Amino acid sequence: MAVFDVRNSLARARRSKLSTRVSLLFVCAFILPWCVFTWLTVTERAEQVQRTEQNLAAFAAAYGEHAAALMRLGIAVPIDGTIPKSSMERGQAELTAFRTALNAQGVNFSLHGRGKDGPGSGNGNHVITAEMDQPTSGFVATASMSEEDALKDWRASSEAAAIALLLRSLFVVGVGYFLVQQLRWREAVQTELLCAKETAESANRAKSAFLANMSHELRTPLNAIIGFSEIIKSQTFGPRSERYPDYAGHIFYSGKHLLALISDILNLSKMEAGRLALQEEEVELADLVASCITLVETQARQAKIQISVSLDDEVRSVRADDRRLRQILINLLSNAVKFTPEGGQVRVSTTQENGGLAIAVSDTGIGMAPEDIPKAMTPFGQVDSKIRRKQEGTGLGLPLAKQLVELHGGTFRIDSKIDGGTTVTFVLPPERIIVPPVRLVAARAAG
Repeated sequence: MAVFDVRNSLARARRSKLSTRVSLLFVCAFILPWCVFTWLTVTERAEQVQRTEQNLAAFAAAYGEHAAALMRLGIAVPIDGTIPKSSMERGQAELTAFRTALNAQGVNFSLHGRGKDGPGSGNGNHVITAEMDQPTSGFVATASMSEEDALKDWRASSEAAAIALLLRSLFVVGVGYFLVQQLRWREAVQTELLCAKETAESANRAKSAFLANMSHELRTPLNAIIGFSEIIKSQTFGPRSERYPDYAGHIFYSGKHLLALISDILNLSKMEAGRLALQEEEVELADLVASCITLVETQARQAKIQISVSLDDEVRSVRADDRRLRQILINLLSNAVKFTPEGGQVRVSTTQENGGLAIAVSDTGIGMAPEDIPKAMTPFGQVDSKIRRKQEGTGLGLPLAKQLVELHGGTFRIDSKIDGGTTVTFVLPPERIIVPPVRLVAARAAG
């Protein structure tokens, strides 16, 4: 189990970004030296205290032997700090001379009677003490030193090492920060390049799909034009066949369809290049809707689709490009009729929304999933559906309509669900609504 966890950890580490791994290495390079420094410093302190205790023990032994030697020579020495006026002056002087000869700076010497605890050494109250018992002489020699004096050299060396380690750590942090920033910048560039590569591949796939669709779309009317014109040219059914006018009509409608396809592509290219300008004029909404419905009425009648209209009586005209507005509405009506099953309904309505005019085209068709709407709004993008694949189209209708609406300063939205129909709504801004003179006069009078 532990081996499995280690393998998982290593796998996650390999999958992590290089900047993350380098950051962890520099964090370790920063923390580990301080851990080692702390451990070494604490160890050196303990060793320094131990060496001081050993030195103090040697000093206490020497001091006790000297005091005992003086007592054997009949020279009295002060014990427990008591110095009689006459008999111990010489012993005190001898001990002082001995302490001076030892040259033990910071060490305090004393003699005291043997206590109950007996001889020993210790470190308490920040004082390091060593005691040596002289049982034959009846006293204990003591040498003591404060921790501050004993650890003075250790503190100086530790502070110097800490400063050097701090400077090194700052250098490591600086180098690590620079390298990690460079790696993150490189990773960001690689991410951007990867996104650009994916975008280019997506565009290439869209181009391939577009060429495949366009080759079919363009070839179909061209084949009809060439085929019917060849029949008329060669007079296959005689010089005055009754079929020729019908064939001429097929050629005419195929040519119009081909021209519409090419116009959509050119219009989309112009808008993307910012070269499409609006020819604004007053547009009557009732006439606009009626003329657009006329163009799709035959197709709707064949599919037994009912088209209804509901227009807002208060807004009858707008200032817009009549040709482009017709193009928007025709594209939306064509899509609604194309993707609505036989016996369905298509509705065109206008309402006021946030001071502007909302024009909606709704149907009871096959609809599409909400997550497929962005794809449908992409140029040459088509939702992958069996019913949709049966319908001819380039995938330019909705993107072209959206860009034309935005060129008018409006907004475009789609509400749809599978088998629940689709509603496409575009809203023209308030400044494009033309207020009738009667309403304008009434508003001024009320104001």
